[in-house]
Amino acid sequence: MRTDTQPIIATPPRTRGRPSRSSFGRGIVIAVVGLVAGLAIGITSYVNSQQQIDTFTRLSVPGTATVQVDEPGQQVVYYEGTRGVGLDDLMVSIADPAGVTVAVAPFEGELIYETTDLTQGRALASFDAAQSGAYEIEVTGIDTGQVTVGESFSRLALPGILAGLAIAGLSLVAGFALWLYSMLRR
Repeated sequence: MRTDTQPIIATPPRTRGRPSRSSFGRGIVIAVVGLVAGLAIGITSYVNSQQQIDTFTRLSVPGTATVQVDEPGQQVVYYEGTRGVGLDDLMVSIADPAGVTVAVAPFEGELIYETTDLTQGRALASFDAAQSGAYEIEVTGIDTGQVTVGESFSRLALPGILAGLAIAGLSLVAGFALWLYSMLRR
């Protein structure tokens, strides 16, 4: 016979706390907002670089032009035209603000851009603009097409595009991880 007068209380088995539906939703929101923000940054950077291309100095071949360099650094000579033209087809001579001839080197690698009016530009050569000022450029050779001179298109476009892709990618990973965590905790 039992002499114990204390009632026996059954307690339910302990369960893991379930995440709320809000943590599931947060993962999706993080992924979507980050994707949209990253794409917006990347697209804006690309559009801004396209507008920068429109400011490049242009000259018809054969011809001469003055290029104003505001910050010393590498400048790129591009060819815009319908036919494939290499540096062998053109004679490019450049003089710095003091009138001293600047060395022109063939562009290493391939760098192509497309303007807003769908004209394609291909990097032919580069030169080091050691100082700010007006550089005189003379191009002779073939009698069609146009030469443009400006900064490297990749230096203008890539930082913003890569930042946008990184933001989009990281937010997708973070959102998926939070979503997966909430699914596994159920």
